[in-house]
Amino acid sequence: MATTLMPVDPASTPQRVTRLITISASLLPEEVIGARRARRTRGWVIIVVALVACLLGAWFFFANQEKRDADAELTTATTEVTDLQRSQREYKDVVDVQTDTETLSKQLKAVMQNDLDWAALYRTLSGTAAGAGLTLDGVNATLADASAPANTDNSLPSTSTAATVGSIVITGTGPDKEAVAAYADTLSKQSNLATPYVTAVNATDGGGVSFSLNVDVTSAALCGRFGDKCESQGGK
Repeated sequence: MATTLMPVDPASTPQRVTRLITISASLLPEEVIGARRARRTRGWVIIVVALVACLLGAWFFFANQEKRDADAELTTATTEVTDLQRSQREYKDVVDVQTDTETLSKQLKAVMQNDLDWAALYRTLSGTAAGAGLTLDGVNATLADASAPANTDNSLPSTSTAATVGSIVITGTGPDKEAVAAYADTLSKQSNLATPYVTAVNATDGGGVSFSLNVDVTSAALCGRFGDKCESQGGK
């Protein structure tokens, strides 16, 4: 049993103080007080445990539902794949043709990567000659052998930084030597040609001249359906 002495009320008169002392006492045993506190603590623990259990149950339910949805989606996708594979067997011949076509295109790209558009190259030569007042009589072109070593003993300095892949011998007629020189100068400005030089100029009976001219073909002229896309030929 605990006894507590309360402070004297300041409002009390001296006479009352001498006659009456205010006393407050708790008559409950310590065991009862401790038991009450223990019961309250157990109650809060039970509440907390119950809340945690509810949260865990909700999370488990949510996770289980998500797993079921994922399993259902997987089953649907597997069924669709199986149906598509079954349908693909019906068009096996078409699929085989598409596969063979794709394989052939890749092989042609590898084989024809160094293809050369001779038609575009001839248009460049003939169009430039017409602009200079010349008429072409013959165009003899050859491609260089990639496996053969380059012969640079008597080579002239190239007018292009691109690699040389072939050469062309051009013959024709024109009004005078100046027109032939202007033609060679114009060819040197083409990106697909390099190092044009005149090998012969002879006077004709009609007052004009016949000429022979050599020019190199550069790698800029390499293009085609299966290689690099051909672009319009222009100057440098």
